[in-house]
Amino acid sequence: MNEKEQKIKQAMKNSAASLAVDGHIVTKEMSDLVYRKLKGEITHEQFMAEALRMTSNKEKEM
Repeated sequence: MNEKEQKIKQAMKNSAASLAVDGHIVTKEMSDLVYRKLKGEITHEQFMAEALRMTSNKEKEM
């Protein structure tokens, strides 16, 4: 893992911990999506479409 990837992982870990303090849970699926976006593997449009899909699926589960 290169330095950029390490910084991304650390920033994501810190963000997840901060969200957890407020009672929010970051799933592996969410983390993977954000990681792919931050690494430039997907476009903003792809990120938003996938995030919307995740939200829609979560609402269906409730």
